[in-house]
Amino acid sequence: MKGLYFISLFSLCNSFFLKHFREPFINRVQSSRNNYPFSRKYYENYLKRLNSKNITTQNKEILGNDDLFSHIPPENIQKNESFPTNFRIIINKNLFTGFSELNFETQGDDDENSNDGHEFGSDDPRRRKHQGRRVDSSSSSASSKSKKSDNFEIVEHSPISFKDIGGYDAIKSELYQCVDLLKNHTKYSRFNVRIPKGLIFEGPPGNGKTLLAKALAGEADCGFIAVSGAEFQEKYIGVGSAKIRELFQLAKQNIPCIIFIDEIDALGRSRGKDGETASAERDNTLNELLIALDGFKNSTGIFVIGATNRADLLDSALLRPGRIDKRIFIGNPDEKTRRAIIQIHSVGKPRSTEILEDDLVDMTSGFSGAQIENFLNEAMLNALRDNREVFLKQDIETVFNRVLVGWQPTEHAFTKDIIDHIAIHEMGHAIVGLLCKHHTNVTKVIINLSAPNSPGYTVFENPNSNIYTREALFEHLMILLAGRIAEEVFYGVSVTNGAINDFEEALKLANKMVVYYGMGELVIYPNGSEKYKELIDNEIIKLIEDAYGYAEFIIRNAQDLIAESADLLKEQKMIRAEELIELMNAKYPDVFELRVGE
Repeated sequence: MKGLYFISLFSLCNSFFLKHFREPFINRVQSSRNNYPFSRKYYENYLKRLNSKNITTQNKEILGNDDLFSHIPPENIQKNESFPTNFRIIINKNLFTGFSELNFETQGDDDENSNDGHEFGSDDPRRRKHQGRRVDSSSSSASSKSKKSDNFEIVEHSPISFKDIGGYDAIKSELYQCVDLLKNHTKYSRFNVRIPKGLIFEGPPGNGKTLLAKALAGEADCGFIAVSGAEFQEKYIGVGSAKIRELFQLAKQNIPCIIFIDEIDALGRSRGKDGETASAERDNTLNELLIALDGFKNSTGIFVIGATNRADLLDSALLRPGRIDKRIFIGNPDEKTRRAIIQIHSVGKPRSTEILEDDLVDMTSGFSGAQIENFLNEAMLNALRDNREVFLKQDIETVFNRVLVGWQPTEHAFTKDIIDHIAIHEMGHAIVGLLCKHHTNVTKVIINLSAPNSPGYTVFENPNSNIYTREALFEHLMILLAGRIAEEVFYGVSVTNGAINDFEEALKLANKMVVYYGMGELVIYPNGSEKYKELIDNEIIKLIEDAYGYAEFIIRNAQDLIAESADLLKEQKMIRAEELIELMNAKYPDVFELRVGE
């Protein structure tokens, strides 16, 4: 029975082969004037072309327009003169290895009288079964270190380390332990601690979240898979989940491994309440990620890093301990980090001796790391545009103004009267700002007719903290209103619409001070009735009127100073705080004496 079974199976395979492979392609084989050994590898490649995702490849293969033999070297094509159709069949000796998995124990005594093992060149079926398993295990071990899958690839060595990143010392110290966890996990296993499985880098764009992930992989010296959250968003059901499984399967074959998912909010966004909505497929993909991070299967040795600008959009199940154990906020660099970034990106960019490193550090306060790099790069490009090999202070000023307010190729065609209004308006902001004690210091005042929306602006230092006192906020209200007040004092009713942005900011600030910050007469104002809405409006009006009165008092008593500094501003297009302070001290020596930084 066993022998008849294999003979009939062989006949069936032979007839299937003749019907579906030999006859349709016999003419093409003859036209090639060479024998082609239809080996097992050939059929695997042929089926891959039939199952290709490229529809053009499929059509060519089905219609017979594909050259099947173009990839076969001539020396590998064997001739067989005895076969009348120039066709040769090669049966792999391991072709029937898979049949050894069949269970023949139910055939009773017929197995003892069967001699099919001799016909097919094997021994006892049990031995064939054992051999088949041995072959499978060896093939799986050979593929266990695969470095590439259909959609993802392992980066074995990252060229970046923490030495290539300036500053961020506190963040680096946290990441060094993550590196130690990947390298020396046995060190922590003795203390009954759970190995963290991932972390999230969050913060504004341009501060090195992706760069820190690359450096972490370089320091750990392990495999690194970089993907984007958008890669898993597919319109076909199940594709995103399949990609998640493929990603973690590749990572398991290369443990220890780091998976970096950039813009993870595209993948890990909070799930909707209605599972039948259009976001159901995205939710299924997220569910697969959650299981891969912390499910029944062990994922030890895989460390997941996510980067996002919108951590508030992420699902709470993704951020819980056990999946994402660490959250690191990477904000704009502090003074020490800015200095290190400037030193790194100044290499190869010669600058004038009048440009001090301290000046660049102060000027880039509030910039992100990417903005600092672009700032120095544009300054060097501006110098090279004028055929200079060293960038000067004027290059720095030009680029800084473009970063602040933008740039347009043609200047505004303002009349002399409008330019006078702009100068008086900006000096009103600056003089009141200089006399404010709790507000940040004035840096410079600029008239820039190439700016798209702000032909004049006053620059203040960036604050070191996001916590402000009531005095500082009230002085900011005074500064916002001072521009329009200066126009009214000098030109009466002939004012411009240049204060529109100032008024919007002043109204928002006054509303926040009363309603949100509790800086009105009452700490909390309920807004459920018309009575309290009226109280809120009255408080806002009173706050703005008080700020207006104080600013007007300062401007009316400093008209000579404002007029003189406005003429200087129109002539030079820029006045620094030091010049204004010297002019103020010279004009009013008996009233007060200001110094830079006070």
